[in-house]
Amino acid sequence: MPGRRVHFADEPSTPSESHSASNHPTPSRHPPRTPGRRMPQGQGPTVSLSAPYLGTLHAQISVHLLLAATRGSSPLDWDMSLPAESARVLLTFNPQRLTDTIVSEPATIPPTQRLAIICTHLPWTITVTPSRGASWEAPYVTVGDVLHTLYRALRLCVTGPELGVLDAAGQRKAKEAYVRRYRRVVDPGNRDSEKAKGIKRIDFLCDYRTFLGISLVQGGIPARQLPHGAVWLLHTAAV
Repeated sequence: MPGRRVHFADEPSTPSESHSASNHPTPSRHPPRTPGRRMPQGQGPTVSLSAPYLGTLHAQISVHLLLAATRGSSPLDWDMSLPAESARVLLTFNPQRLTDTIVSEPATIPPTQRLAIICTHLPWTITVTPSRGASWEAPYVTVGDVLHTLYRALRLCVTGPELGVLDAAGQRKAKEAYVRRYRRVVDPGNRDSEKAKGIKRIDFLCDYRTFLGISLVQGGIPARQLPHGAVWLLHTAAV
C-alpha cells in the first residue's frame, strides 16, 4: 500500500478522564475475529448509537483490522511505552511500518466522531476524538487518532491521588515499572529527565505494555451515558 511513513508528535496532553477502575465492566477478552481477515459485510453486532458518536441510527460496527483484538496476538506489534510510529505492521499485504494512508483510515466502520477506551489495568477512561492539524486529520476517529491518543494519554504523569487508587502491592509494582522504564533510557541526560518526571500512567501497566488491540464492550456503560458501540476494551500483553 503506498504512503509515506507517518510521524506522531510525542508531547503529552490531557485526552482522558479519571474514573475508578471498579466502575469498569469486565467484558470478554476473546473477540471472535481472526488475524488477517476483514469482517465481511453483514457481520457484527447490530447497535443503536446516539450523538456524538454516530448520530441516531442502526448500524453494524466493527474496528479496523490493525486495531482489532485477537486471541493472544495482534496485527500490530507495538510497545506502548514507545512512540506509535515505532509500531510494526505484521500483515503481509500491508507495509511493515505505519504510513499516512494507513493511519488516515477510519478506526471503526461506520466511522465515529468519538470513542472511549478502558483497560482493566488502568483507572482512567481514554477518550479519542479527531486530532486537529494532524497529517491523518479527518472528521471522524482514525487509526492514527487511536494510536496517537493512547500513547499521549499513557505518557501523562500520575498524581498522588491517582496513585492512591492502587493497593500497596499495586503501588509497589507501578514504582518498580517506573524505575525499569527510566533505566532503559540510554542517554544519561534524558534518563535523568525521565526519572525526574516520576511515575506515568504507562507504569500502571507494569510489563503489560504490548498492544493487543481493542474489542467492543457489549452494552457500553449506560451509567456514564456511553452507549453500546462507543466503548472499547484495550487488551495488553507482557513485553
